Parts: sequence; structure tokens; C-alpha cells
Amino acid sequence: MRIPPDELAVDATGAAEPQAVVDLAKQVVGDGATDVLVLAHGWNETGAAATALYTRLADGVADRIARRDVGDRVFAALGVVWPSLRWADAGGGRSRSGGGASLGDDVLQLHQAIGQSVDDAAAGAELRALAARLDTPGGRSEFVGILRRRLPDAIDVADDDALPGPLAHGDVEELFAAVAEASGTAELLGGGPGGPGGATAPPGLFPDLLGPEGSPGGRGTAFGLGFPDLSPLVVARHLINLTSYYTMKDRAGKVGAGAVARLVEELHALGPGVRVHLAGHSFGARVVAAAATAAGVPVHSLTLLQGAFSHVGFAPAAAGRPVGAFRRALTDGVHGPVVVTHTHHDRAVTLAYAVASRVARQVADALGGPDDPYGGVGAHGAGRTPGAGVEDLADRDAGYAFAPGRVHNLRADDFVSNHLDIRGPEVANALLQAMLTPPPP
Repeated sequence: MRIPPDELAVDATGAAEPQAVVDLAKQVVGDGATDVLVLAHGWNETGAAATALYTRLADGVADRIARRDVGDRVFAALGVVWPSLRWADAGGGRSRSGGGASLGDDVLQLHQAIGQSVDDAAAGAELRALAARLDTPGGRSEFVGILRRRLPDAIDVADDDALPGPLAHGDVEELFAAVAEASGTAELLGGGPGGPGGATAPPGLFPDLLGPEGSPGGRGTAFGLGFPDLSPLVVARHLINLTSYYTMKDRAGKVGAGAVARLVEELHALGPGVRVHLAGHSFGARVVAAAATAAGVPVHSLTLLQGAFSHVGFAPAAAGRPVGAFRRALTDGVHGPVVVTHTHHDRAVTLAYAVASRVARQVADALGGPDDPYGGVGAHGAGRTPGAGVEDLADRDAGYAFAPGRVHNLRADDFVSNHLDIRGPEVANALLQAMLTPPPP
């Protein structure tokens, strides 16, 4: 396996240079690869960080290959590099009455968040200018209006965690209050950087800490509706992350259904016998699931590492719930196994979904859990999916009985400590064994 892997650059619309797709596929097939692993990164990844991730994952798989008899199979890896927004650091500045950062610090941190997460210079300038007016209803209204203009008109790859109506067009004061309530719980109970969520987790809340009214997670009085005395500057940073989340969701779907699906098809056209394997981390799991759904040719395995999409994305339709957005990938796109790592340690997936759930006014008892419509596959595995099995992610030398056409949820609590912790040999072993699973007869 070539390390570091060759890479394909994809733009924010999901397109890649057509000749680059053809050339990359020709190179891999021409080199005699029998198995091609296509990797997709998630949020917070610059080009250099994506390359480092792909190198580490490919190195781990190559090390596992060296320890096994794989016959005459020749493995190659390709990495997809796409523009992912950064999550703003929302720690500090807890409240006006409870200490934390000063007003000047809050303004500075908001400006930094805008710089990290808003990739439109004009919109960023407008948002920074409004920082001094966020303590007024008019300032908050203008701020939210700018963020709403940045939301996708329609998310091409629909999903069961739809854009919450209150975020898109609800009352601004109620929206601020809902985000303040969710964010305040994490801020006061240690969910900021350095707390239980870890410094790399996007800001939000811990749904298991949300309580009934009158408890730390219950309703308070921020802006008359939400958490008491939480600075609107802090809430604004959470709102930036929430809108970035839906922008990223839309973009990841376009990247997968566009350039990555085209790459899969080109590999198949040039080498019909080549087995193509897709693996993605975080929002990259959405990229590869969308690719497996959209491609008109089979994928031989699909591995989702702490995926950031709905935990019912593979589920059939049921009463009150539409068919999962990626159901076709399971029934018609992937000939081998679908392997999903998940853990309750993954606060990043849990937090992003739980904030969206709170904004969508889901009931507190379901927030972030298996019954939450906004639950994430990286937190709970694939749910409501007939035949999906649950087992533990085992050690680096363990064997698995993966089956073609089935979802295997691997509970990763023992080896995955947070959202980014997917580079260990245990994960590489599971990924390789998914690739080695024989296709159906």
C-alpha cells in the first residue's frame, strides 16, 4: 500500500477536475491494485491534517496486512480532500454574573470564531460588526439573519436529522434561548475545552446532563426564556457552529454523491475486477455513505469511523419516519459488510446532534439518545436497521465474522476515547477485515 496515499481534491460544490478523477483511477488500476481503499476526512481538517490522517490510517492497515496472509491481493489507498469548516472554540465567557471571560475576551473569541468558521469574507465582516450589538434584540435579529443566509437552501442528501425549523425561520429570541439552554449546561458542567468533552470536541451540551425544569439543564431565564445570564456572545459562537454544521452536512453529501461516486464508477470502468472499499471519519462517513448510495456500481465494503450522520440513516421506512437517506447503500450499493464504530465517549457527535435536537424542540428525555430523531451513528451505531449486529471493537489481532450485506456495529468504548481517536491498530484491524470479507456468492 502506497503511503502516503494519493489524493483527490474536491471543491465545496462536490466537484473535482474530471481529468484528475480519470488520471487517479488509471494510475491505481495501472499499478495492479486489486483492492482500492478510498478515505474521506471530516470536520476541522486542513489539507495537511487530512494527509496526516490518511497516512496514519493507511500505515495502520499496511501494518495489519503485513501480519496476515492476503494471497496475491495488492492494496492501494486514495484520500479525498474537501473543504471542511472549522468548529469555533466556544469555551469561556460563561455568564455575566458567574465569572468567566471578560466582555472584551468574549468579543475577541467571537471574532476568532467567525474567522475560523465563516468562509465568506463579506458575511464575516457583517457578523463581526454586530458583536457589539448582540445584547439588543435588533442586533441578535440581524446576526441570525446573516447566518440564515448561509444555510443551504436544500440539503441534497436528505437525512433524518433535518434542518430544524426554528434555526431556519423561527423566532430569534426563542432560538437564542434554546441554544443558550443547551450551551449553558455544557459550560457550567464542564463541557468546554478541557472538560469531559475534550478540547477537540465541538461545543454543545451533554444530553445525559439535561434535566427537568429547575435543574441545571432545565429552563432558566436567559433572554427571558433560556439559561440564566449566559452571554449572548457565547451563544452566538454556538449558533455559528450550528449553522456551520448544516453547511458541512450539505457539503459532505455533495462531495460523496458527486466526485467520490464518480471516482468509484471510474475505478470500476477501468478495472471491473478491482474491489473498491470506502471508509470515512466524522462527516467523511457521510461522504462515503452518500457515494455508496449514489454510485451506479457496487462497493465492496463501507466502514464508518465515528460517523456524523443520523443513526437511522440505513433504516427502512416506518410509521412516522421516512426511509433512511442511505438505505439504498445497504440494499443495493454495498456488496460486502458495513462496519460502524461508535462509542459514548464520542462527545463531538453527541453534542452536535443534541444541540440540533434541542433547537428542534425534541423532548429532553430523548436528547442525544437512541430514541432521539437527531441521534448520531457515531454515538449509538446504526439503529432501526434489520439484521444489524452489535459487538465490541476488539484488539488489534482479533478476528471478526463480518457478513456481506449486513451492518456490524462495533462498540468502541475500550479503544476509542474521543471523536478523533480512530488511528489505533484496533480500528485498522477492523477496517482491514471488512476489506477482506469475501463477497456474496
